[in-house]
Amino acid sequence: MRSILVIFAMQSHRRRAIFALVLVLNASVHLHDLRGFVQPGSLRTTHADSRCSDVVCGASFGRAAGAAALNAGMALVENFNKLFEFSTGVQKMREALPTQSIEVKDEKSSEDVLSHHAQQLCTKIVCAVKNGENLGISGLSEHRQPAKVVDGVPFELLMTAVLAVNRSGCTAVHAEPGVGKSIASLRALPAGKVSKNYTVLLDGSFEDELTRFFRVTNFNLARRVARLFFAFLEKAGVSMNMVLDNCMEGDALSEEMKADWIALLKAAYQSGHHLVAVVQSETMAQSIANLNGARSRVAPEQLATTKYRWTKEQAQKYLALMLEERDIQPESINQEQFLINASIRDAHGGWLPVQMRNYLDNADEPRPPGAFTVKLCVMCQ
Repeated sequence: MRSILVIFAMQSHRRRAIFALVLVLNASVHLHDLRGFVQPGSLRTTHADSRCSDVVCGASFGRAAGAAALNAGMALVENFNKLFEFSTGVQKMREALPTQSIEVKDEKSSEDVLSHHAQQLCTKIVCAVKNGENLGISGLSEHRQPAKVVDGVPFELLMTAVLAVNRSGCTAVHAEPGVGKSIASLRALPAGKVSKNYTVLLDGSFEDELTRFFRVTNFNLARRVARLFFAFLEKAGVSMNMVLDNCMEGDALSEEMKADWIALLKAAYQSGHHLVAVVQSETMAQSIANLNGARSRVAPEQLATTKYRWTKEQAQKYLALMLEERDIQPESINQEQFLINASIRDAHGGWLPVQMRNYLDNADEPRPPGAFTVKLCVMCQ
């Protein structure tokens, strides 16, 4: 553990390092829930292509394995995000998705037709992995195009830790609305290369995005194709992280949706693939975790929801980006007073970027979830 502290001490931001260390320690407390980081399929993740050298087998046990995975994940995330501006990185990820046109339209299609379709999708992914294209995105995230973003925020560190550890089945994570989960999840995707050799983020409605990803016309077909697709990927030596962002609204799953989730996560678990559900409430995360015993869980790295609010340093960086984006001269606004007014006024404090943006543009005072809005003077002179 001393070596981990030394490595983290080298990071430029002390708060970030401490938070990452907390994630490691928090995960290590729950090792009994992770079966020593080994899940069915985790030993079958590296033979698709010898060039997939970033994939870690996951057969080691204990704190050292978790710490090594997190450390490797952080390094991959930082290197990728240094190389590519946000919009460029998004474009690269978009290019790694299957481009197959819809072939299956009839819900009464035979198993042979669906099997052929799933095999073609699998071939596309395997070829992408062999070409080093092992990060993909689909949905709303394809259109997230801010020129610059704030890296290293708490939720990005959580997603980095979750993706770096080799698991199967389904893991749920959660944080408050407006904390920047979608962009943080995008920025953390490269960490998935530590645990699997293909990672995709689907951003939007659970049913719509799975239908789109599997290139079919309705969710019933998507569910049938998924079962075959997951098995074909495993046979081809590819294991996958599938991040489902903005996939569920509300605080609980309907009975019908529970059945859909169970079918999907069972198929993923059986073939060594990992679904990561990003939701907005602890109640919804727990609802997903309770679906299927050891196959589903809340991330052991998960901290209290309010821990993912931004620090003052991160809020300052975001304010600078917003002013630049709007061609507002920094000296025209009392930035210190703005940050005071834009913080969340409760026992936990901190900042939420969406509420900061609303405050700058509309003078909507940031508030804890469920509180009312008060108008204040944004210029804070």
